[in-house]
Amino acid sequence: MICDERGVLDLPLRLLVTLVVGAAALSIILYYIFTPCWFPEHLQVQWHPLVINADEEEKIVITVMDSHGNPVSRASVIVSGLGNASSNKTINNGTATLEIQCSLPSYRNEGYLDISVHAPGCYEKFFQENAIKVVKGE
Repeated sequence: MICDERGVLDLPLRLLVTLVVGAAALSIILYYIFTPCWFPEHLQVQWHPLVINADEEEKIVITVMDSHGNPVSRASVIVSGLGNASSNKTINNGTATLEIQCSLPSYRNEGYLDISVHAPGCYEKFFQENAIKVVKGE
């Protein structure tokens, strides 16, 4: 009986190469299934006012557009900070109006709110820390 030792010696190397290539192919397939968007688009987000008064109910208007300047509808907009939060979805013209009332501790004269936007489709999430300044009314 003739025994070819190359089959025994090369088997672990071939098995390892097959496992690595298979794992890479599987990870690419799973990434595409769970992330159907290969190149997400940036969101352009504008808001006003930039400064609001503490202890008063204020309206904040946020406009969400894609990178081409087209309005993005049904985007979730969240304004949070100072122990408060408000959320809404954009309408067809890309705007969302939120109402929020913030209070500042007695030892602080100002604070900040953060804005977070998540749009359906192929868009990156938007987050701006310290976007809106909250000041004590005089």
